[in-house]
Amino acid sequence: MAIRIVETGSGAALAASELDILAGDAQTTTLLVPAYDARERARRELADAGYGMGVDVLTPSSWLESLWELLGDGRHMVRAVERELLIAGLVDEAPDGGLAPLKKNPGTVRMVARMARDLAPCLDGAATGASPGADMADASSAEGVVARIVGAYRARLRELCLVEASDAAWALAAGLAATGDEHVPARLESVVLRDVLTLPGYLVRLLAAVAEAGEVTFLIGRGQESFADELEHAFCARGCAVERGAIYPDGTPPAEAVSELPAISFLEVAGPHARAEAYARGIAELLEGVASTEDDVPTVLVVAPRPQELFDELAPRLAVRGIESDVRGFVRFAQTSAGASFMALSDLSRRMADAEEGRGSTSEWWPAPELTDWLYSPFSGIDAALARAFDKKVRGDRSLTPEGAMRQLQSLQGRQRALRKKMDLTSSWAQVPAICADVFQALRQGRPVTALKLMLAQVDALPASAWGERGARVRASVERAALTRALEVVGELAHRLGVSQAVACTVLEGIAVSSPVSCLPEGAPRARVEFQALSDAVWRPRGAACAAFFADVDVQSYPLAHAAGPLATMAEGLGVETVSIEPAALLRVRGERVLRAVDAATLARVTHDRQAKDRYPAALWTEIAARAVDGAPKRFEGEGDIVRDLDDAGAEGLVRLRVACEPPQRLSARAVPYLVLKRLDCGPDGAERLVPRQFSASQIESYATCPLCWFMSSRVRPQTLDAGFGNMEKGNFVHDVLYRLHTLLADRGVARVTPENLDACLEALDDVFAAVRSEHRQNKTSSSAALTPQSAVEEAQVEEILPLLKGVIRLEAQALSPFAPTYLEYAFNDLGVSYAGMPLGGRIDRVDVDAEGRAVVIDYKHRTGARQFALQDPTLPARDGTVSADDPRWLPEHTQTLIYAQALRRALGLDVRAALYLVTKEHPSKLVGAASEELVEQERGDGRIPGLRHGFPDAEGGSMSFDELLDRVERGIADRFGELERGVVSAAADAADRCTFNHPFGFSRRDA
Repeated sequence: MAIRIVETGSGAALAASELDILAGDAQTTTLLVPAYDARERARRELADAGYGMGVDVLTPSSWLESLWELLGDGRHMVRAVERELLIAGLVDEAPDGGLAPLKKNPGTVRMVARMARDLAPCLDGAATGASPGADMADASSAEGVVARIVGAYRARLRELCLVEASDAAWALAAGLAATGDEHVPARLESVVLRDVLTLPGYLVRLLAAVAEAGEVTFLIGRGQESFADELEHAFCARGCAVERGAIYPDGTPPAEAVSELPAISFLEVAGPHARAEAYARGIAELLEGVASTEDDVPTVLVVAPRPQELFDELAPRLAVRGIESDVRGFVRFAQTSAGASFMALSDLSRRMADAEEGRGSTSEWWPAPELTDWLYSPFSGIDAALARAFDKKVRGDRSLTPEGAMRQLQSLQGRQRALRKKMDLTSSWAQVPAICADVFQALRQGRPVTALKLMLAQVDALPASAWGERGARVRASVERAALTRALEVVGELAHRLGVSQAVACTVLEGIAVSSPVSCLPEGAPRARVEFQALSDAVWRPRGAACAAFFADVDVQSYPLAHAAGPLATMAEGLGVETVSIEPAALLRVRGERVLRAVDAATLARVTHDRQAKDRYPAALWTEIAARAVDGAPKRFEGEGDIVRDLDDAGAEGLVRLRVACEPPQRLSARAVPYLVLKRLDCGPDGAERLVPRQFSASQIESYATCPLCWFMSSRVRPQTLDAGFGNMEKGNFVHDVLYRLHTLLADRGVARVTPENLDACLEALDDVFAAVRSEHRQNKTSSSAALTPQSAVEEAQVEEILPLLKGVIRLEAQALSPFAPTYLEYAFNDLGVSYAGMPLGGRIDRVDVDAEGRAVVIDYKHRTGARQFALQDPTLPARDGTVSADDPRWLPEHTQTLIYAQALRRALGLDVRAALYLVTKEHPSKLVGAASEELVEQERGDGRIPGLRHGFPDAEGGSMSFDELLDRVERGIADRFGELERGVVSAAADAADRCTFNHPFGFSRRDA
């Protein structure tokens, strides 16, 4: 016999000519259709025509399975999840490097599983050198790895009495070829395929074998003519005789008449921001033109490439308009709340284990945002306030270990359980257990089944409010179904297949559960909308919906090329490629069938993406637009109405006000008083009054440099959540080491570092450095943030600090020989010192004093660029002839040490002669700043300030003494304080380095 290809020109419904073919002379006819919905529709139509008892309607996969049960060797057909579990187990068992160039990851598992499904007989035979298909002698190394895995997979299937679908097809084909015509089962006498537009290579092989003993007929409907050519080529290549014919009701092919299309309209939306509102109004307008009876609610079919996502966006907007929305969603385990938490915690547990065993660094798991996300999940049973506190604590401690994080989690669980015991028993949360630590501990101990059971029990314990305001029962049922399915896979199925629970968890991401979801309006709905994919909508009979709305009809959603990838490439190389209709023809067939089943339709698309790039229309849009009658309505929606596009109700009933924002750097009159913060102070008379809070020298310098930067850093105060490992932490470390060193030397009776005791001081530095390093590693420091390395790279950066500090000690041995460190980390907060009319607080790193009462202020700066801290007498003319001191607003770039120098004169009565910065990151270290002329170095090694050549007044003609410098800076700061009290927070005319960091924080505004 032969392969028959018959063009019938039919649509979705069975034509009379097709019914005649099905009612042929064969004892039993098997009709193969592509999907479950198509099968149910065909069964109804056959029953209505009186052929229900003589035709068996199946899908290709169910037909192959039934044939194998009848003619096979007793093994069961492997399921998709079983296939992935076995492949995952084989990949996991492979030695490190044994899969090269492939890697051990879920992507490799999914790829090999797809290849095993379609190509198992070819690949295994190639691996053993006896390929029944094409020769793989020239296979790449990756293909060889795949072949070896598939060979081991087939062997494992035989041990488990399972068989792959492609293996079954090859075995059935070989059996039919060896049996002869007289032993062919009745169900193979006539096999008819209708709308099956994709045939894997193994089904082509089986159908070719069936055609040798029985009859195989392909019914080619309207628009599927190109697929007939593909079929003829494929079966002729297998040596089959192919007969082609056509049976039309009137003997001629049906004309592609414009009259066959319903009333068509087109909707184009400018961009994604207006998409949801434009689509909702488009559906509502489509309903207005549809007639309905009083007893029947009109139904609109929304055809979308991703129905569930579009339902989530449009359902609330449609409910406001009195329209019910329905969708059957397929939710993957990883998309559920339970699944997302389980997968994230499993991955975190693995990374923590790697860090503990030395295979990874702490930075690969810290700061563990997965734990915070888990605590915010309703499954954890933890209140949001406790979750926030946990997050802040973990993110602020870089020294945290996995075991420490586990203890924090257990402590949090205990606190929450104690709080629940104190709750009123009538509260819906009183009986909800806290399981945050129990679940994570089970995963760390390799007991995923225990974790899943805990989460499943939590679904029933949680109140409805935990699942949100809308669809609480549906969400709970989806979570329950997903967890139940996951338990079946990890607990029962993995055990039966001999796969470890840890490996089974890696395939959970792909399992899915189905659930119908509805969104109902308040009151009785005036209409109903069903969301479906085009592949499902095509099987709906005429009259099931009165109109259709096609969403996102663009080439991104409906591409015109076959899916390419390793599977298609290998199948082509083996000569068992899949036979399928061209994507453009498939889209045309499906689209036109949906259009012929309704009375009106709208095709909608978004013309630009979020980056304003063009999104081009799909072939269906272009072809329908060309065939539509002249004057078909075409509407364009822009993105100009922001309020309407954001509001679910389309801004109906909202009062709109257009307000002008303040200029970027202007504060309102009500905000200005909060620039200078106040505190309550009790005066000598006992009366309380508001006085300004203390300003530190660094805050004053920040405002004088750039008011806007000061406003952002001191009043808006944007801060990172995570403890860092940057310049601030390194500076804290340097401060701690130098403070501890000089304190230790003073305790030992060493007043200062000198050339004579330099070696002993360097040895003391080594000990202090190691001690401070250990304390910082444990997050023990009085500084604002510890320097805690989490990787080998960061450890090396800490090591680099010690040579720099040794350079600092060598510099101290040569500098300021009469002076000795006297005040270390000296605080001003309790001295009641005022500066420029404001209270002064904060602390100075170090003050060195000599026997005559002269003092030098030193501030440590762990950075490069010492020249920025240098200060020259402003009374000296510059190269262009200008004199800085003539500018009444002149201030040095850095004023911090000058401010503290003036304060020390008042608080302690010291004769301050220099205000210096010790720059520790330079090679070599440097002392720069402002100093009285007598401390300026005259010749190298004279015990003054090394490298400082200009003092106050400058010997080259300057006239400003050091005391005058301090007074002049204070007057300038007083003027700045006056501006601050008036609300000036504008950006500096000349941007500093810090401006590039602070200015972008929200200072680009427009009218709204």
